[in-house]
Amino acid sequence: MKIVFLGDPLRNLGSSLADSGFSKENVEVYDDVEKLLNGLLCGEECRRALILIGRENSSKSRIIRDFTISHGITARIFVNKADLTSKLENGLIFSFDFGNGGLKNYLLNVKKQVSRLAGMSQFARKLREDLVFFAFSDASLFLTGETGTGKSMVAQIIHAISHRRENRFLELNCANVPEDLLESELFGHTKGAFTGAYTNKKGLLEETNNGALLLDEIGEMPQHVQSKLLTAMDSGKFLPIGSNKEIKVDVRFYSATNQDPRRRMRSDLYHRLSELKIDMIPLRERRDDIPILVDNFLADVGYTIKFENFPPEVQRAFLGHNYSGNVRELRNIVTRFVEFSESPGVEKNTKYDPNAFAKTELTERFVESMVDLYMAQSEPLKDIMEKLHARLESEIVKKVLQMCKWNKEEAAKKLSVTRRTIDNMIKRYHLDRRNK
Repeated sequence: MKIVFLGDPLRNLGSSLADSGFSKENVEVYDDVEKLLNGLLCGEECRRALILIGRENSSKSRIIRDFTISHGITARIFVNKADLTSKLENGLIFSFDFGNGGLKNYLLNVKKQVSRLAGMSQFARKLREDLVFFAFSDASLFLTGETGTGKSMVAQIIHAISHRRENRFLELNCANVPEDLLESELFGHTKGAFTGAYTNKKGLLEETNNGALLLDEIGEMPQHVQSKLLTAMDSGKFLPIGSNKEIKVDVRFYSATNQDPRRRMRSDLYHRLSELKIDMIPLRERRDDIPILVDNFLADVGYTIKFENFPPEVQRAFLGHNYSGNVRELRNIVTRFVEFSESPGVEKNTKYDPNAFAKTELTERFVESMVDLYMAQSEPLKDIMEKLHARLESEIVKKVLQMCKWNKEEAAKKLSVTRRTIDNMIKRYHLDRRNK
């Protein structure tokens, strides 16, 4: 990746870049547009470039942008303008105040954020570079990969270094919100729109206006909500539930899933959400990163010991483990090793549940979502808990019955209840095998 300057926007350019961790060898300064354009035609090393243009050359920004596009060069162009932290001006051209330490502070923030993605594997190195270019874009981004690979963290990093970083970034796990509440959570509602809507509520799209929203487990979103979301993305407008007044928003969408997104999603919504894509590969496919990740986890809690200080057999155990829970599981194993000297593979008969970490995360996020949803309601805790218990019980029984093809005896065994209890719950919750 090249960093190219047109003009001399900073006197302390060299020290700013050095302090921010960028190699001076990758920095070039030109005083003429033609020389800059010729300099960009230097082969593979110039296929990606950050181009910073001084105020006196701001009128040349579109010429430079169009040149990079026509020559297949991935570029982000920043024009020096006073009193602007960052603003998208015209398709890949951003206004930015280089002075007053603005550029240096920004580059230090980039270094800090991107370094959260530790590792020296080819995947890790390419991803760190990708994030800088993905950050300065308004295109939607789709993240796929197993649980624990860091999809949410990648979205957070991109937002933290993007031109939207001064505005809100919120996350919603679609699997944690009951289907009948998900539309309200996204789009909001007016008072009296449905039973329990005691006040007006802003949806997450309105809350993140000019910012970004991460929709985790997007495949769990009901079809009718998917349709409404697609319309909102295409038009930039939506109607809260119970309202006839459209709300206009500008939101960048991030989506994530550990499943095949095309199995549960409308194809048109999938294509709308996946203008850019990142596939987070599992940790077992980038084992070179394990020692660095271990060192980082140890440093996070104040230890000076490093992976290289571990006995050889412990190192082999860490490097040879399968990590079905990926980076999240590695962190947990490091904690157990530090506190109980338990390394991977010590207990030979231990079976690792590939869904264990996902279950823990889903439970925690579910609790957080429920607290947020009911904080605004003036219902007694007892009433809220009764409603939650009934809803959860009905959903669990319905799913188990479907899984058992409505064999009530088999469902009763799986739930450790009697056949009569199953019959009572089917009647209580009006469950019907014809309703999927």
